Order: sequence, then C-alpha cells, then structure tokens
Amino acid sequence: MKKISDRIRSVFSHFQAKLLLAFLVCTLLPLGTLGFIFYHVTYQIAEDKIMSSALLADDQLNVQMNDRIRQTENVADSIQYDMYTLSQTDSSSTQSLSVFGSVRNDISMFKTTFGYYHISIFLPREQTGAGEGLYFYPLEDLESFRIPRQKRLNPGTDSIWFYHPDMQIPFILSDGYTARDVIVCCRLLRNQGTGATEYAYTILIDPAEFSDALADTFSDTDITSYLAAEDGTIMAHSDASLCGTVLDQDTLDLISRDEGETQKAGDINYHTARLDNGWYHVTEIPGSYIRKNTQILLQTLVFTLLVSLPLTVLVIIMLSGNLTKRLKKLSLAMETFHLGKNTPSPVPELVSAAKSPSSYDEIDRLGITFQNMQASLNQNMDSILELSLSEERLKYQLLQSQINPHFLYNILGSIKTCISLDRLKTADEMITDLTRFYRLTLRKSGDLIAIRDELEIARLYLEMEKLCHGDSLSWEIRAEDGIQNFLICRFTLQPFLENSIQHGISRQTPCVHISLDVSYGDDTVIITITDNGSGIAPRQLEDLRATLENRTVDYQKHFGIGNVNKRLSSPSFGNGTVRVDSRLNEGTEIVITFEQMEDSDEESNDCG
Repeated sequence: MKKISDRIRSVFSHFQAKLLLAFLVCTLLPLGTLGFIFYHVTYQIAEDKIMSSALLADDQLNVQMNDRIRQTENVADSIQYDMYTLSQTDSSSTQSLSVFGSVRNDISMFKTTFGYYHISIFLPREQTGAGEGLYFYPLEDLESFRIPRQKRLNPGTDSIWFYHPDMQIPFILSDGYTARDVIVCCRLLRNQGTGATEYAYTILIDPAEFSDALADTFSDTDITSYLAAEDGTIMAHSDASLCGTVLDQDTLDLISRDEGETQKAGDINYHTARLDNGWYHVTEIPGSYIRKNTQILLQTLVFTLLVSLPLTVLVIIMLSGNLTKRLKKLSLAMETFHLGKNTPSPVPELVSAAKSPSSYDEIDRLGITFQNMQASLNQNMDSILELSLSEERLKYQLLQSQINPHFLYNILGSIKTCISLDRLKTADEMITDLTRFYRLTLRKSGDLIAIRDELEIARLYLEMEKLCHGDSLSWEIRAEDGIQNFLICRFTLQPFLENSIQHGISRQTPCVHISLDVSYGDDTVIITITDNGSGIAPRQLEDLRATLENRTVDYQKHFGIGNVNKRLSSPSFGNGTVRVDSRLNEGTEIVITFEQMEDSDEESNDCG
C-alpha cells in the first residue's frame, strides 16, 4: 500500500500531472454537475409525460367502462318496464302468455344485441313462465347468487353490482353446465307493505370483457390496472387470474382516500377514478416502469459523457503538454545555470526567434527576464570572482611579506651574534648563503613554486643554521620520484624547520636531527617533518593545535606556523592541513597535506 501511495505521490509531483488534474477537476466537476441536473430535470419531465400518458389512457378506459355500465343500467331500466308490465297482467288470462312471450323476446334481444353472458329473471312460482328454465326461474333460485346481505335488504331502486364466482347457466347455453366467474348487475323489487321480494332479475357480464380492455390498454408495460368494488373485491384485472381476489385493507384505504388524485406508496404510484356504479378504477404505475422508460435517456447521457470525456482529456493533455513544455525549458535553463562558469552549459531556446515581441505571453516574458538575469549574474559573478582572487592574492602577499621580515630578522640576528663572537668566517658564509637564498626566492615571482625549489630553499636555510650550531644540527631530505614537479606555497617549510631548530635544541637535547620526507597521498602531497628535539609541552601543544584548527595568525605566539597554515588552507593553494604531534624530550612530528597541483600555465594564472 505504501508503494502504491509513493508511486501516486511521485506521479503527482510533476507539474503537468497537477495541471492535468486541475483541468480535469475544473472540467469534470461542472460537467458532472450539469449532467446530474440535466438528468434530474429530464427525468422529472419524462416522469410527468409518462404519468400523463398513463392517466390519459385511464381516462379513455373510464369513458369506455362507464359507457358499458350505463348501457347495462339502461338495459336494466328496460327490463324493469317489461317486468312491471308482466307483474300487472293476470296470470290466469290468455293475455299473460302473450305478455310473457313479448318479455322473453326482449330479454333474448338484449342478451344478443349487447353481448351479455346471460340475463336471468326470477318470478314467484305461481307467475306465468316462472319455470321456463332458460331465462326465467323461480324466485327461490335467487339464493344461489349470494347477493350481499346488506344490499339485498336495502336494495332501493339502484342496481346491485357484485362478483359471482363459478356461476352455472343452463346446459342449452353452456355445454356440460360449465361454471364461470361473472360480474352481476342485479335489481330487486320488494313489496312496500310486506317487504317480500316480488321479482328480481340479473344481468351477467363476463369479467374478461373488462379485463381484456384493461390488458390491451397497458400491454407490453409494467402498469397494472384493475376494477375494485367498494368492499375491495377485484371485479376485473389486467391480469385475469387476479379477478375475484380481495385487496388488503391498506390498499383499499389508500385508493378510497382521494379519488381522482395520484398517490404514492413505496415505489408505486396509485391513480384512482370512481366509476358511475361506485367501482374504483385503479391504475398502479411502478417506479421501475418510469425508470425503465427513462433508461434510454440515462444511456444517452452516459454515452455522451463517455464520448466527450476522452476528447476533453485529449485536448487538456495537448494544452497542458504545450504549456508545461515551455515551463520545462525554463526549469532546465535554471537547473543548468551555474554562477561563475566561464562556459555555461547549453540551455534550450526559451523564446522562439520567430515570435514577435507583441505576441509574448507571461511565460515568454519570464524566459526573457531569466536570460537577462543570467547574463547580468554571470557578469557580476565574473567581477566578484576577480575581486575575490585579487583579495586572496593580497592576503597571501601580506602573509608572505610578514614571513620574510621575520625570517630575515632571525638570520641577521644570527650573523650579528657570529660577528660579536669574532666568528667572521661563519658570518661571511652565512651572508653568502643568505644571498643565494634570496636570489633563489626572488627569482620565483609566483605564489606557488615547484617542490624542488622549496626543498632547495629549505636546504639553504638549514645550511645557514648549521653554520651557527655546528655539529648540533643534522638533517636528511627524501622525496619520492616525480613528486618534486608538483607545486607548493613559497616559504611553507622554513617556519617549521626554524621551529624545530630553535625549540628543539636544549640542554636535554643538545643535538637535533631533522628528517624531511615528501611522499604521495591519495591525489595529495604529504610532507612529514620530524625531529628528536625537546618537543612541545602539553599546554603549548594544545594552544598550537587550536591555532591550526581555527586558522588564526597570532603575532605573539606560533606566528610562523599559523601563517603557513592560513595560506595552505586556501582553496587556491591546495586546501592544505597541518597536523602536529609532539612528546616532551622525545621530539616533534609535523605532517603537511595538500592537493597535488600541476606546474601549468593555468595554475600559474590562477595562483599568481
């Protein structure tokens, strides 16, 4: 997980990746927001359209259903008139047969003309035709219809509509007495005085007539439509298998609450209309149907995003790549720019030569400003470098000028001592050696001289000191082959040799032997000066080491060694170091280390 996190962090550490991410966020966020708002608004519009279309189909169905119901009521009114005529005719007269035949013909005509499943008339048994068995039945057979008790006791003048399962009709009309579920429109006539039923008749309608109309209207959809009685019995359903079932109480309460309004329960929209006979025409529109019909909208939106997104990303990559390419050039120019380089590394062209100054943008102006700044800095750096070199030379010459008088003062003091002791020959030889010494040193005008010349200067100095000390002083000088050609600061060795002689010869160590070795190091020159003199006391050694470490020049103590250490530590003279080890009455070791410097014109120019 950490590797993945580091890789992602590494990718987005590039400016182009950050710029691309910013472009994508600034593009996709508004695009996604607009897409969401567009889909939401369009979904609402589509939902309203779908609901309106379903409700329009509902309204057409309501008209169709009410027409059929009113037609049936009109037929029931016509039969009512015939039944009144028949009940007013004396059943013992010959006229009663004529009236019965006329009524029977009307019943047959109504059934055939209006496509009813059957029409049944129920008469008192003593009434003419009560046992006819085709359209007319005894009043006692009315019990098989299971008319709802409440409606049967208070029929009024309205029709009684109910659902009758497994209704059987005479074999003449239905082979084998096949039972069938039917919708019944029933009318009862009661005697006002006795309350007894005088006659009744039923018009039977096949529920498939309504169910087929419901199913055809919403075919190939997930919309459900049905007719329900006031007690919740489903009279007809777009799924015919559900006819005769009863709605649960919650659904019945919902559809009977606000007729003509659309209500939502869960994911289903219910639209209820009240028909002329008191039925509820209910249409259930599930949310899944609306979403399925808006699926094409969602697919179109997603397809548009999938097509436009790669094109957007491609355009963003091209634009960000062109922008960051110029920034990369500027960054590379800044990385390759180094102060003080005489030959700066080649940098890419920051501003195209073909561009007109009037067409420069902020990046172009930044590139031109950097180029001007680079030229100005290089010029200033060259001036600063020249001043630094001049300052370094002046410092070196100052230190060098301090060494010469110090050395000359000591030698002249020795010559004076020889003269006062009447050792004129020794004084004469010292003056001769001093002449040779200065002839050699003055002949070398540079600040750096070859190691062979420095060793010769050291030898001449030791020769002069030996004239004063005689056999008390001896030395040996060793140098590895070829090392004498490297360069060294002038007057590097003399202060150390002087220190070994002046502080090494004592009562405890009357004779001092000095060993001077020049050898190779790792790209360095190592000069080791050892003596067997009196050594340096611990406190003085500590002070000397502090002087070397701090690179200070103290005119009161350790002046010569501090002076040489200060000059050697300069980068122009080899970044040298001086290390001193000493034991009291055993001797001292001085190790001088500095970088190998070739004797070339370039080095001479740098140091001189």
